[in-house]
Amino acid sequence: MSDYELDLDQILAEFNADAPETSPGERPERAESAALSRRARREAAERAAEAARRPIREEPEALPEEDDAAPKTEEFADEEPARRRSRPEKKAAKKKKAPARVSRYEDDDYEEDDEGADFDAYEEPRQRDPDRRHPLLVLLCWLLFALCLCFSALNLHPTISTSSGRASQQTAVQPVAVTPAPAEPTPAALEPAPTLPPENPAVVPEVTPEPTPEPTPEPVHYTIPEGALVAPAPRMEGYGSAPVDDPAPVLAVIQQARESGLLAPDEQTVFERNTGSGTHEFYRGAQAKDILYYRDDTILVILWKEQIDGNSVTFTEVKIADGSQLRRKFTEDTFGSYNSDYASQLAAATNAVVAMNADYYLFRDFGMVAYNRELFRFNTGSYDGTYSKYNCVDTLFVTAGGDFLYKRLGEQNTWESIQQFIWDNDVVFSVAFGPVLVENGQALPCDWYPVGEVNSGYSRAGIGQVEKLHYLYLSLNHSTEKEARWTVSTFAQHFAEQGVQTAYCLDGGQTGEVVFRGEPYNYIDFGSERLVSDILYFATALPEEGGMTP
Repeated sequence: MSDYELDLDQILAEFNADAPETSPGERPERAESAALSRRARREAAERAAEAARRPIREEPEALPEEDDAAPKTEEFADEEPARRRSRPEKKAAKKKKAPARVSRYEDDDYEEDDEGADFDAYEEPRQRDPDRRHPLLVLLCWLLFALCLCFSALNLHPTISTSSGRASQQTAVQPVAVTPAPAEPTPAALEPAPTLPPENPAVVPEVTPEPTPEPTPEPVHYTIPEGALVAPAPRMEGYGSAPVDDPAPVLAVIQQARESGLLAPDEQTVFERNTGSGTHEFYRGAQAKDILYYRDDTILVILWKEQIDGNSVTFTEVKIADGSQLRRKFTEDTFGSYNSDYASQLAAATNAVVAMNADYYLFRDFGMVAYNRELFRFNTGSYDGTYSKYNCVDTLFVTAGGDFLYKRLGEQNTWESIQQFIWDNDVVFSVAFGPVLVENGQALPCDWYPVGEVNSGYSRAGIGQVEKLHYLYLSLNHSTEKEARWTVSTFAQHFAEQGVQTAYCLDGGQTGEVVFRGEPYNYIDFGSERLVSDILYFATALPEEGGMTP
């Protein structure tokens, strides 16, 4: 027999010898319990022997639980009294009930923990009654069950409604209309269609890239320095002419000005309106001339003659891009110079595209004269015992933006107030002649005025503003067929018919002159120019090194 082998027969014989015999008077239940205990001890001994033969120490397996249906033995009858024993009695009972322990590391001999211990007295560990449940666990289960019922009632029966503060369950569940959501496009539908390879893989078709459109350049805004004595020279390619029988080239130039942005898309010129109306006719007399024009990106000038009431009337229409292109020039560029010159010479000295007479300020001392933002004339002397010389006429003030402002006849002012008016309104220069012919598009009748023979037939000249930076100059002169005979009121009426918003009368007669390309365009009274002290003129703002937009 090896060190780890046990004699199973000898162990069973010892156990049987120590076990007490059952007397005939004992109850069948105790006999059956004793038989179960012996069987359990035998199985435990077999497992201990098997574990002793293993080379590695392992924990003994727990004894199988007895059937719940097995009847309880008398060994447990006094369990509760045993719990109330004193400490010495508990120790004695523990020593008496403890079974003999078999050492796994001994030979065939077995030792008992306590001599005389009876295996029949060994008490099995008490098994927990599976029917017993902790009260808190039972209460928790009931709460969970109640919560589940509430959740089911709220979510599975949505037709419960409230009335008068109390919930009332509907007897029938109303059908709910479900609107299907729009189908989202599948990823395959969002992907572009695959490009099929060419039929001949060796030949790859060339793909010509689409030309990238060039960005439209921002329009350049040009101005003329305010203190410049000479404007940029006009471009020779900007000049042109057309016969009165075929104004189509002029209409084409106007369209080019509209496309370049000089004219607004809906802005109509006086020339277009008059030639298309059928009521205006070009002058075809002895002094007839072709239609002349000039255009670049900053200015458009058109000159033509019409016959009105048998009179030759010269039209000069001007559209500029900036207010600095409307300018005034004194002889020697100084106020008060006693030198005079012809308007054509003054125009050539300034590079004017077109020029016309102003007020001939040296000839009289009426009105207020401002030049280069400074007030030079403000004569407070009496005129005819009613007015002062400074306010006996209407005065035109021209702003840096090219707009017309007026100080009317009889309006009381001081030198300081007029100078402040010039600063506040950005006034560059003034013209003192008058009167005002048109205001807010309406002709103003005039029965008396200190200058200009207003109630007599006379040659007239005046300048009006059609709209912002858009001007019209009219000149009524003698012709070989007829002498000009318009009063100031008649002149104002014809001016208003051209669509101007405001107009101002300039010095007429032999002084009334319009100069284009170095020579007078209108027929001057008495056939020759007159020496004057000043002119108004329009110039191009396009720098000399610049170009033109075709």
